[in-house]
Amino acid sequence: MDKIIEKALEGLEKEIGQDKIMVLATRNNEGVSARTFNVYTYEGCFYFVTEADSNKYEQISKNSSVALSINAIQIRGDVTLLPHPCSDLNKEIISSMESELPHHFDRYKGDPAMRLIKITPAYANFLSMKTGNGYVIDYKEQTAMPIQHEM
Repeated sequence: MDKIIEKALEGLEKEIGQDKIMVLATRNNEGVSARTFNVYTYEGCFYFVTEADSNKYEQISKNSSVALSINAIQIRGDVTLLPHPCSDLNKEIISSMESELPHHFDRYKGDPAMRLIKITPAYANFLSMKTGNGYVIDYKEQTAMPIQHEM
């Protein structure tokens, strides 16, 4: 992997951290919806839990293109709908989440309507609010371009 994209991806992960409240934007035939949710990052992707009968779940099941935002970070990506968070299929990601965020999924274990959602980023741009330095990242092309803004 190119050093610039490596540095950009590390910087983005550092800026977001774990268990952050982000804004998720989805779209359906009636328009765009935006709401806040807690996100967990794992191996370059973003994860969250929602109910299978929610508007959010319905919208992303019909249109898998979503956008995320927090501070000076904007991300576009594609959703993969996964089964219940405690499903054997999700064992690796949940194990990682529970080691970093103990008891985070305790409230979901008994609710069969819960689903794990994976967002694979396609494009991101971000600035550090401290330094004004950041990157534009194209995940598909595996490229990154440094950007700077006076703070």
